[in-house]
Amino acid sequence: MVAMFLALLLLFASDSPAPAVPAHTDRIDASVEYQVIENFGASDCWSMQKLGGWSLKNRERVADLLFSREKGAGLSCWRFNVGGGINPRITHSWRTAETFETAEGKYDWSRQAGGRWFLQAAKARGVPQFLAFVNSPPGRMTRNGLTFADPGGATTNLKDGYEGQFARYLADILQHFRDSGEGIRFNYVSPVNEPQWDWIGHSQEGSRFSNDDIKRVSRSLAAELKQRGLGTEIALVESGGLPDMWQENARTRGVYHALYGNYLDDLAGDESFRGVMAGRIGYHDYQSDRLGTQLLQRRQRLAEQMKKYPGWKLWQTEYCVMEGAEGKGGGGRDLTMRTALDVARLIHVDLTVANVSAWQWWTAFSPEDYKDGLIFTDWKKPGDEETICPARLLWALGNYSRFVRPGMRRVALAGPKHDLRGVMGSAYKDAAAKTIVAVYVNVSAEAQRLSLQFDTGRPAWKLRDVTPYITSDREGDELRQAGPMRSVKDYELPARSVVTLVARFK
Repeated sequence: MVAMFLALLLLFASDSPAPAVPAHTDRIDASVEYQVIENFGASDCWSMQKLGGWSLKNRERVADLLFSREKGAGLSCWRFNVGGGINPRITHSWRTAETFETAEGKYDWSRQAGGRWFLQAAKARGVPQFLAFVNSPPGRMTRNGLTFADPGGATTNLKDGYEGQFARYLADILQHFRDSGEGIRFNYVSPVNEPQWDWIGHSQEGSRFSNDDIKRVSRSLAAELKQRGLGTEIALVESGGLPDMWQENARTRGVYHALYGNYLDDLAGDESFRGVMAGRIGYHDYQSDRLGTQLLQRRQRLAEQMKKYPGWKLWQTEYCVMEGAEGKGGGGRDLTMRTALDVARLIHVDLTVANVSAWQWWTAFSPEDYKDGLIFTDWKKPGDEETICPARLLWALGNYSRFVRPGMRRVALAGPKHDLRGVMGSAYKDAAAKTIVAVYVNVSAEAQRLSLQFDTGRPAWKLRDVTPYITSDREGDELRQAGPMRSVKDYELPARSVVTLVARFK
């Protein structure tokens, strides 16, 4: 009898419908505030120089996709590469760029025409912030006359005593763009890039800089910027990885017999130098994106280290997929939500665990069969078809960049913060506009139900409506705007999607 009863029970259970997935019930508390958001961006390196000869129609389309808040991702920062000069020994023609300098103190401002066009296109579409960055000083200023370094020997490829010339060169460029017909004011300048790497070989521009080298270059540049009244802030340190933010790079020290890395303590912690940095320090996400071992753990460690520097702003300033969440590498172009979701999860953790104030992608436009672009092309040379292939990643980044604007502040969201294989949410408020933006990343293969409550503090705001913007693999889901809702109750987050909910109050 017992066996028969159990058999009937199992039969009954097998015919019963599966229990409904319970809704996520989250609450945004706008009175609990975290970091102020400064920007979301990407760089022109080195591809925009190649687009200078494209048709105006196609250049305009690329610019709309990147910069427009109506037609594209609405980036709020554009990173402009100040080239070190065409280096014929670099074997990839897309990884070397013209320099404006023709001799010390002399310039040809017609150079980098493609890059300059996109600067103007960004300005015309309302991009509020610009950053000029350097991979290598011009060959004239380097020890080997090239824009990549030699193995062994010196701690940097910059010639001894050339800190002043390098500073004047950068200030001349910044001043020209501000005061000439270009009319571009660079908010930030980044004089070094991933300074702990050797930068030997023939793949691209680059120069190493020890910590002492960084300090000499940056002090000279700060003095030059101040003397000219340019108002441009120095952005450091573009660390090539997270661990070097809190520990020295023993390998590079062993080769060049100088300190590289430990940037927080040695740069931000140096009272005589911290003023040069304008209370800001940045890193790159490379080699710290693996699920289970790196993604969450290293950002928790970084956030703990940042407690020693209250009030400092932390930026993530460069990333493309090189290893990836599952360690499968960056090879193979991917226009789908697979890469978009991996990156959206990374952005979420950088924002909510490391508490970054800015998040910037590597190169915006790519011809490669690699996961390094927001937009891809099969065009290689004049005469080829000018193809434009936006990745879903462009739109997923836009779920943040178009709506989480400079000056907004991250606020508390009680809910699934770090379900890295499920649903993740973060929230941001614009107090002046009485707007709250919630961004949800649903990595799971199933739709998820969401009920969302808003606590706006006192005096309480009254909710007017909530508008969803949806990015998924479904056709048309490229920041697709859905109809406004009176509330977020039992709302469906599509499977494998990024959804931004824009709540307006009165």
